[in-house]
Amino acid sequence: MSTLHTVNKPGPAMALCVRAVASGDSVLLIEDAVYELLSPASRLNALPDGCPVYVLDIDAKARGVAVSAPVEVISYDRFVSLCVDNEKVLSWF
Repeated sequence: MSTLHTVNKPGPAMALCVRAVASGDSVLLIEDAVYELLSPASRLNALPDGCPVYVLDIDAKARGVAVSAPVEVISYDRFVSLCVDNEKVLSWF
């Protein structure tokens, strides 16, 4: 059972998300959660193998956060596709 985890804040929300993610799940950083990419000690490093990470393009641009592989920048249309493609969507805030 795959889950899309959406995170909108760094810190405690991201920490809770990382503890709940399983292999095969996906993580989408939105709003201020994109700042997680700026930290060299990012909690994203603790995600299990096989867990893709996405960033909403408009949020990264609005906050001036550069995104590099393996994180994928996506549009709202792709966000909707991820919601449909996964069995559950969990929001961490």
